[in-house]
Amino acid sequence: MAKKSAITGEYIITVEDSGTIRICKIYDNVMGSLREIAEMKDFEIDPKWNTQETGRRIVREFGDGTQAEIGEYVVTRRASGKIETYRTYANTKGALREIAEQIGFEADPQWTTRQFGSKLVDFVNSGK
Repeated sequence: MAKKSAITGEYIITVEDSGTIRICKIYDNVMGSLREIAEMKDFEIDPKWNTQETGRRIVREFGDGTQAEIGEYVVTRRASGKIETYRTYANTKGALREIAEQIGFEADPQWTTRQFGSKLVDFVNSGK
């Protein structure tokens, strides 16, 4: 369960009841995320393929036809053919730094990941 959370851009930052910080990036640019996955897996994308075709082929190649978990990425193909992607981060502190830089939040290098995540959620929710 979440103690608190914030959404900024494509990112969801969650502070769990245990204090653990979770970062999830839900891509607006799905094709961009599919390109990242393809590059990581040396999977060639035909320039003629649209997002649905690229996603369908990646899900078929690396998953069960409906969903594929590829490293930190999850690609889902809905019944309608719509492709959705999100990424969870193994390097939570690195993801927090990425978000902080994008939104102009100054972090103290001495903070633990839990402190950093909690303060970043508070900053985002304050609307500054």
